[in-house]
Amino acid sequence: MRILIVDDETLVRKTMQAQISAPHTVTLADSYEEAIEVLDRQMIDLVFTDLSLDDGPERLGIKLIKEIAKEYPTTVVIAMTGHDENHLVEECLKSGASDYLLKPFDEKTLAQVLRKAPVVHRLLRKNQSLKVAAGSKLVQHRHLYTKSPAFQAVLETAKKIRGTNHSILIRGESGSGKEIMAQYLWSLENDSSRPFIAVNCAAIPAQLAESELFGHKKGSFTGATDARQGKFESADGGDLFLDELATLSTDIQTKLLRALSSGDIYPVGSDVGKKVNCRVIAATNENLEEMIREKKFREDLFFRIKNFTITLPPLRERKEDILDLANEFIRANNYRDKSLSKSAEALLLSYSWPGNIRELKSAIDVACVLSDGSEIEASDITPHLVQSAPVYDQVLANNSITEIDERALEGNFKHLVAEFELKLIDFAMQKKGSESSAAKYLGIPRSTLGDLRRKLQGLKK
Repeated sequence: MRILIVDDETLVRKTMQAQISAPHTVTLADSYEEAIEVLDRQMIDLVFTDLSLDDGPERLGIKLIKEIAKEYPTTVVIAMTGHDENHLVEECLKSGASDYLLKPFDEKTLAQVLRKAPVVHRLLRKNQSLKVAAGSKLVQHRHLYTKSPAFQAVLETAKKIRGTNHSILIRGESGSGKEIMAQYLWSLENDSSRPFIAVNCAAIPAQLAESELFGHKKGSFTGATDARQGKFESADGGDLFLDELATLSTDIQTKLLRALSSGDIYPVGSDVGKKVNCRVIAATNENLEEMIREKKFREDLFFRIKNFTITLPPLRERKEDILDLANEFIRANNYRDKSLSKSAEALLLSYSWPGNIRELKSAIDVACVLSDGSEIEASDITPHLVQSAPVYDQVLANNSITEIDERALEGNFKHLVAEFELKLIDFAMQKKGSESSAAKYLGIPRSTLGDLRRKLQGLKK
């Protein structure tokens, strides 16, 4: 554990330091002010603090305990006092201390506290992780099963990564289950107290991304009325999942690279680094190599995160799992009396699933509610698919392809297909307003959409 001993008596500090052996690391402070500086500078798991850090009426030890409870909620605090007074002990415990030691104490007593502290620390971390996740999705223990050889290979790779603290990159099409895979990697560590902090990088306003990830000091910018802990600190000792990594600006990418390289983060408004220890799991559906060529993604960051890469196969390459997944979604909706008809099964197996698992879940969720009887029919599912017949019929009608005669087809296959695909892209662009949103709507990477558009326009000429 990373331990801080705060006491204004040099002999006490030095004696305790000598009694604490590896793998623990010890930092010393002789005052409230120095203790705060240490806590601002590095991550501390356990603090021993004397209650009487000065001779005045204000007990700075109590003040320090309250400050730690507020700003560093996963840090275990053990109060030390030479006064065996019930009201004093009660006050320090109410302020946030986990336990207290009555001075003088021997090495055996200190060893007992050190044995219990990691358990308390894990509980505090778990509690804080739940608080951070409150209002959003809580992490679930994931046990993934598959009949697909392609996905079996992915799970084997994930198991080999277990126990490492290296960054991991998850790649795959939109909706292919990247966050579920990140949760699975967390589950493999078999430690429910281990934090799992998920961040959707695309949902963070650009001007707030640095504060969101690395935290900020009080008064560091307009509106920063209090200091705030960033996601890196919240994930200390666990996993930080950065979804849609490629949407971060190159400026934030630079700061992220520094954090990954050195283990230091710099809150906004601070020029003092703070050590953190978390595993970063990044995910993207973008072609990062293409973005590097376009100067939209840092090559050095790419090399930092890509050593352990997990590439998720699209659902169309996991045909063996489609029916099992569909039935799992039916059970998850508490419709145990419903089942898939043969026609529904045939549809699910023949469809290409451009939206992958997300599209399958959405289609099943709606079909469960709207279907009549105990069987879900193909007709209950078709209207809710991305490539449903009504959309295609509209595009075909707009292109007047239905009206061409046989002679127009001769030798024009590529041109007609290009015109058809361009119409799909234009339809998505008009509906969603931007290339990025249109790409997500169609279930393809943004860079792929741009390349496809240019290629198709070339074929039409």
